[in-house]
Amino acid sequence: MADRIARNREIDKRVSQRVIPEKKAAAASSAIATRQKSVRNALDKFQQIKATQGVDAASEFVRSRKTAAS
Repeated sequence: MADRIARNREIDKRVSQRVIPEKKAAAASSAIATRQKSVRNALDKFQQIKATQGVDAASEFVRSRKTAAS
């Protein structure tokens, strides 16, 4: 019985010392979600401009975003 307790303590100690890589994946996932949201916002804005002002104004919006990003 004492051997099992000692072995379980050793296992618990090793498990608690491990670094969990999920935190890095969560951070990367969050960054991707942020980029996707900004792309969706730009697409919504493009569609809105296209509907109200026409294709030429919408294409100018895209060009201005490209030059601002550069």
